[in-house]
Amino acid sequence: MKDKGVELPAPGSAAAPKYWEHQGGELAPAMHRLIKHEPLSGDDMALIRAYFRQWIGSPVWDLNPNADGAARGTLMMLRQSVDGLTTAERIHLWLRMADAEGVNPL
Repeated sequence: MKDKGVELPAPGSAAAPKYWEHQGGELAPAMHRLIKHEPLSGDDMALIRAYFRQWIGSPVWDLNPNADGAARGTLMMLRQSVDGLTTAERIHLWLRMADAEGVNPL
């Protein structure tokens, strides 16, 4: 978590969230479309949701010694809301909330 009190483990660690740039398949093209605000297919959104799910579900985010009850509540909300990311607008809103918490997967 950037400036939030958690240092990410090494990328090869089982506890580390896995960045999209280091994964193969169709995820990288889907993420590029998202970043460029290009239209997303249903398959793109499913890949992005799966990526966000593993990212925000990483146990590393629970290790923040500076997280108060509100921060932990927001983390839980981010985890629970991934399955509802069915439009580009919802995805971008989720990303803004994740960024505000220092857990942005981009």
